[in-house]
Amino acid sequence: MRRRGAVLAIALAASLAASGARAQSAGEWGSPAQLWRATCRYCHGDGVARELRGAGLSPQAIETAVRSGPKAMPSFAPSQISDPELEQLAEWISTQKAPAQQPVDRSSRESRHGSRERSR
Repeated sequence: MRRRGAVLAIALAASLAASGARAQSAGEWGSPAQLWRATCRYCHGDGVARELRGAGLSPQAIETAVRSGPKAMPSFAPSQISDPELEQLAEWISTQKAPAQQPVDRSSRESRHGSRERSR
């Protein structure tokens, strides 16, 4: 039984590390904005996955996605994000405006090879 608990703890830690979230228990998040910054922004705010703020998603759709983890998104259990925290987060995301687009300076952007792209 003790070994099973250790295996589950390792799996949970790996899941959190893979999602970019820092290990934190449900009930320890200070605000929906803090929860967003620690768990969601890594992908949904940095261009890895669809931007959620200003997307017109319902709180229910957000809650379902957080619990089920569609496609490559990890799922988050109630032990990681409590139901009340998730409700607050989903409401917060659904009421946010889309962030302003930041212009991309391609003149200093490096290619995957490590060399600079040519100016056009």
